[in-house]
Amino acid sequence: MKAGEKANILILSIYRELAEEFMSSFTAEPKTEVAISDFLITFEIVAGDPSQDPTFAEHMAKADAIAIVVRFLDVLSLEKIKNIYRSLPDSLGIPVAIFMLRDKGEVDFKISCPSCGQKLWLRDTDIAKRGRCPNCTKPFVILSQGNHLKSQLILPDKVEAFQVTNSNPELFQDALIKLLGGVPAGIKPADLSVSNEALKNATARIQIQNT
Repeated sequence: MKAGEKANILILSIYRELAEEFMSSFTAEPKTEVAISDFLITFEIVAGDPSQDPTFAEHMAKADAIAIVVRFLDVLSLEKIKNIYRSLPDSLGIPVAIFMLRDKGEVDFKISCPSCGQKLWLRDTDIAKRGRCPNCTKPFVILSQGNHLKSQLILPDKVEAFQVTNSNPELFQDALIKLLGGVPAGIKPADLSVSNEALKNATARIQIQNT
């Protein structure tokens, strides 16, 4: 997409409130044209499972790019995010990227254990260390929030995951401009089934292993 062109960005998210929180960094109302750098952008929102939204096909037909907005990465949230991916065409001809929202000063995040599904609380300073799940005791290398999401959804490296902070609109704009520059798309996630036994509701602090 070239600078100066108009673009319609479709925001997909588990919750409408999360999509609106993302959009509020640019405009208070959807379908309002906003100047961002050299682009004239309008936003539309589809929240929840797109396959259950009768207007989804219409929104997709008008979209020039897709922004998938996420926050928490526990097992239940990942399943819902996966449903969003399943709704995308096998061959997607428009740019798509993931935006992970954080609050100002937030330096930790939540995931689920890759082995048993136990909810875990991690700090950014834990990244690249070896941790052990307090529930199943299996060790694993702690990935960044974005890399964890990409590994769980089997996303190719060319699909970017941007971490953006609500108090930093420049981060939002820079990431959005990069998306409009043509992030390659065409996502077809693997079917990651989750058993009921894996749904651990209590969040536990990850155990860091000394090397």
